[in-house]
Amino acid sequence: MKRWPKIASIVVAGAMVVGSSGITWYALSAPPVQHLELAQDLIAATTAEGTRIILRTSAKIDYQQLVPELVPQSRRAFCGVASSVAVINAALQPLPRLTQETLFTSAAAAVRSELAVSFRGLTLEQLARIIRAHGLEVRMTHAAQSNLDSFRALARDALAEPQVFLIVNYDRATLGQKGPGHISPVGAYDVETDRLLVLDVAGYKYPYTWVPAPKLWSAMNTTDSDSGKTRGYLLVSAGTARR
Repeated sequence: MKRWPKIASIVVAGAMVVGSSGITWYALSAPPVQHLELAQDLIAATTAEGTRIILRTSAKIDYQQLVPELVPQSRRAFCGVASSVAVINAALQPLPRLTQETLFTSAAAAVRSELAVSFRGLTLEQLARIIRAHGLEVRMTHAAQSNLDSFRALARDALAEPQVFLIVNYDRATLGQKGPGHISPVGAYDVETDRLLVLDVAGYKYPYTWVPAPKLWSAMNTTDSDSGKTRGYLLVSAGTARR
């Protein structure tokens, strides 16, 4: 009978190893293709209505600059990584182009390592610091520090100006989507419908989406459990980064 405690400990240790291996695989593997449906008040950019909006709006300079640089996030927690790479490449036009692997220079990894991001993602502040580490100027705003009207005005101006980019950190559930907090760049703003075009870097899951400005603001005005602060947005431009 004395051997049962030893067997039990071996079983527990084995289960822990298997569980740890499963978590590691989940964090480091490519996300599966799902193509989930959007909530009724969201408009996919690929629909006839979504196409009409993008054709008529003037505040779409970022859409034209970012789309050639966008690739889907390569890991489940890499939304901030994919967003950063697209914006840095669009702003600086480096050769060779930055990738989701080469983003983690020594300066960027000092903010948060590739492995840590794979398991836990990025807070708004960490995202800002990683982009700054690549030589861009970043203005960070938590939703609690601002309001919808200010955000709408800033977005309208930024998206009509070259080399100025907007990245949003928002709660998917508030948009009627599956998943926790998410990060993606914004490509355009349409005054007539008061919608912003979120260039979702999880393209395997959701398309580029026109989101009503009040709804996107509500999704940003939620608390990130990792930072204990509200989510928000970054305004990114070429120039000397603020350290």
